[in-house]
Amino acid sequence: MNLKALVKSLLLRKFTTGLLILQLAITLGLVVNSVILSLDTRENLSRDTGMDNDNILIVSLHPTSGDYRDLDYYRSIVREDFEQLARLPGVKSVSAANQLPLRTRGALRNIYDLDNPEQERIDTYLQDVKVFFGDENLADAMGLSVVEGRYLNQSDQRDFGSDESPNIVISESLKKSLYGEASAIGQETNRGRIVGVIRDITFNPTLPADKQYAVFDNTLMEYIFIGRYYILSVEPGQMASVRNKVSETILAVQPERDIFRVFTMAEHLERYYRDDKGLADLFLLLCGLMLLVTAISSYAYAQFHVSRQKKYIGIRRALGARKKDVLLYVLTENALVCGLGCLLGAAVVVGFNILLSQYISLSKPGLLQFLLASGIIFIAGLVATWLPAVKTSKIAPVVATRTV
Repeated sequence: MNLKALVKSLLLRKFTTGLLILQLAITLGLVVNSVILSLDTRENLSRDTGMDNDNILIVSLHPTSGDYRDLDYYRSIVREDFEQLARLPGVKSVSAANQLPLRTRGALRNIYDLDNPEQERIDTYLQDVKVFFGDENLADAMGLSVVEGRYLNQSDQRDFGSDESPNIVISESLKKSLYGEASAIGQETNRGRIVGVIRDITFNPTLPADKQYAVFDNTLMEYIFIGRYYILSVEPGQMASVRNKVSETILAVQPERDIFRVFTMAEHLERYYRDDKGLADLFLLLCGLMLLVTAISSYAYAQFHVSRQKKYIGIRRALGARKKDVLLYVLTENALVCGLGCLLGAAVVVGFNILLSQYISLSKPGLLQFLLASGIIFIAGLVATWLPAVKTSKIAPVVATRTV
C-alpha cells in the first residue's frame, strides 16, 4: 500500500476531508469527556460518606403557627416529637439539626485557636467551617464516631442567652488543621472549648477529603427555630415502615406544620449529584448521536469519493489489482482519516475538559480513556466504510475503457 499516494489522494479533496477530520475530532472530544463525567458521577455516588446513608431518614419541616414564637412552647413540641418518633418500631435514635452534610453551603463560621488567630489566614478553609446545632442524640442519629474525647451530652446544653463559652466537638480533619497530631481536648477556640473529635464524614463533597471541617454545638434547644431537619437512625430493613408513619406521627403531636420532604441520606446524596447525573446522561446521548452522524458522514465520504474514482480503480483492476487490494485501499484511506481525526481530537479532548472544568468538577482525561474512545471512532468508521469498500472492490476492469 502506497501511503504517499493515499495522502496525495486526500489532499486532492482536502476540504471535505478536513471537515470529516474536524467532525471526528469533536466527536472524540465529546466522547472522552462524557465518559469522564459519567465515571466521576458514578464514583461520587458510590463513595463512602462515612454514614449509613440507606438507614438515615430525614424530615424537612417548618411550623406555620404563631404559637411557635414562644420558644418554650416550640421546645416542648420538639421534645414530644422526639418521644413519639422514638417509639416507632425500627427507630434507633432521633435528633434534629440546623443543616445537613453533603452540601456545599449552610451555616458557615470561621474558627481558630485563641492562642493562634493567624491560623485562618494560613488555612483559608478555616474561614468557612460548617457549624451544626444539635442535641446529645445527633451523633447516634447520624452515625458519628468519636475518635478522641467524648461527644456532647445534656450537660453541655447552655441556658438561653448564656455568655458561657460552649463545649464543642470538631471533625478529625479540622483537629489536624488546628493542632496537628497533638491532642485537641481542652483546647480553647473562638467557637468554644473542644471536648471531643469525631471521625470525618462528607460534610462538603466539593472539598478535599482532608478539608472536611465541621463544628458541633449542643445549642439546638436554644436556637430551635433554626432546627429545620429531624434526623432518624433506622434499623436495617425498617426504612419503608418508618417512612410511611413519620409524617402522621409528627402532625399528630401538632398539626400546624409544613412537612416539605421525607427522604433518606442516600436520596439526599443522589439529589446533590442530580445535575451532574443529568448532564452526564445528556452528554452520553449526544455522544450516541455524534457517533451516528460521524458514521453516516464516513459512509457518505467514502461512497461519494469512490464514485468519483471509478475509472482510476478500474485501471488498477485492469493492471492486476485484486478485489482485496481495492478493499484494503478504501479501508486504509478511512483509517488514515480517522487517525488524523484522533490526533486533532487529542487537543479537542483537553480543550473540552478545560472548558467544562470551569463550570463543573471534572477529572483530567487519561490515556486509557483516549485510546478506548479512539477505538470506538475507528470501529464506527470501519463499519460505515465497509459497504462502500465492498462495492468498490467489485468494480470491473472494463470500467477503465469507458469515458467518465
